[in-house]
Amino acid sequence: MNSSRYLVAISFAVAPLVLFACAKGSTRPGGGGGEGGEGGDDWGGPAQSSSSSAGMGGGGGTGGGASSSVGGGGSGGGGAPLPIVLLRLGDGVTALSSAAAPVSLEWRLTDGSATPGGPGTTGMPQATSGSNYTFTLSGTATSEGHLSLSANGKYVLLAGYAAGVGTLNVSTQSADVVPRVVGRVDAFGNVNTSTLVSGAFSASNVRGATSTDGSSIWVSGNSTTTGGVHFITVGSTFGAQVLANPLNTRCVHVIDGQLYGTSGAGTFVNVFEVGAGAPTSSGQTATSLPGLPTVGASPYGFALLDLSAAVSGPDTLYVADDRSPASGGGIQKYVFDGGTWSLVATWSDGTSGVRGLAATSTGAGVRVVATTSDSSANKLITLLDDGSASPPVTVATIAPTNTVFRGVAFAPQ
Repeated sequence: MNSSRYLVAISFAVAPLVLFACAKGSTRPGGGGGEGGEGGDDWGGPAQSSSSSAGMGGGGGTGGGASSSVGGGGSGGGGAPLPIVLLRLGDGVTALSSAAAPVSLEWRLTDGSATPGGPGTTGMPQATSGSNYTFTLSGTATSEGHLSLSANGKYVLLAGYAAGVGTLNVSTQSADVVPRVVGRVDAFGNVNTSTLVSGAFSASNVRGATSTDGSSIWVSGNSTTTGGVHFITVGSTFGAQVLANPLNTRCVHVIDGQLYGTSGAGTFVNVFEVGAGAPTSSGQTATSLPGLPTVGASPYGFALLDLSAAVSGPDTLYVADDRSPASGGGIQKYVFDGGTWSLVATWSDGTSGVRGLAATSTGAGVRVVATTSDSSANKLITLLDDGSASPPVTVATIAPTNTVFRGVAFAPQ
């Protein structure tokens, strides 16, 4: 049964190997016409990091919304805070616009505090240096900036634009003028932006990237002809369009050896498999998970986990939906009985949907973290799905003035 709950608090958590905006099986890491999300996309339709983990044993309540707590005091229960990576857009000084904005990765704990001994804040390159290209994102394109933890748990992946800060209308620029670029960041904050997805996602948004091992990479985004999902290897400048239907894709993750994605287009407003396994050639087919909606929904980040020994493969799914809570948006939880996925709960802060999402199994339940869809001063929220009907939703931190949070992922190890 579907239940929502109005909450006013947030907090974030991460674990070593489980993975989204947007994994399973073990504790391993989950144009034209304007900006501000998909409103300017040409396709004409209606937005990671995923995390996976094993051994929780079927946790998660069936129904019941979450109660809410305000402030960033604790990790929301469930043991010690876990390390995460949070994408922050903007410098805190210049107002965000459709121009290219600087991107930083904040290394935090799920209670919102800084990760002890961690890299602190990792700034993505603002100028080309050696083999690394500039990396920026549109300041107002809300569908961009998703994070994914690689399947081997060693890297966080993201995608952006090889354009300088201040480049006007960056997401609607032709790929010939502004190439799309992949970022790979390791546990020490070392950045690699040597990968260009040349010709892809032209005149529209590039949104996310994922990897099995930090070398093989899949990139998601939108374009009338060059959108969908592209495969490329690290350090390359050309890849292959492996998925062309839907052309409008949002988040991608490789979970338990299978490539998954989300979309806002046509009947693919859900989580779907891309081909079989982790495909590298063109002509792949998207197959929606059975039981998920084919109209009305607006999924972004997601996490698939294998928690039940009674069901083969992933059996628990968390999805970020950026619609208002009144329309069904928030953190959605689905469970799989071996044949069909069923929605059993929806949690939110009571005012906003969510876009970035990651989840991992802990000894006390499943720690879920998400970023809200507010246009400014958006929040990092967290909850512990311990099987109760109304787990508290806590606010871990709020984006400062002239910044916004996008994707979130558990920290690489």
